[in-house]
Amino acid sequence: MELDNLSETVARIQFIADVSLVAHCKEDELKMALSMISEMAGTIDTAFYQDAIFHHAE
Repeated sequence: MELDNLSETVARIQFIADVSLVAHCKEDELKMALSMISEMAGTIDTAFYQDAIFHHAE
């Protein structure tokens, strides 16, 4: 996943989370928002970023 695409995906996730918090969603609407966030987060390929995320122990 390119950095631009990653930034766009994270921005979408943040937007959905922010709107769902401010909008005082009903339970089913909140479940839908969380489902959308989960689906988008699942598209992020963390294998590319593992070296930056995890420190290799010696």
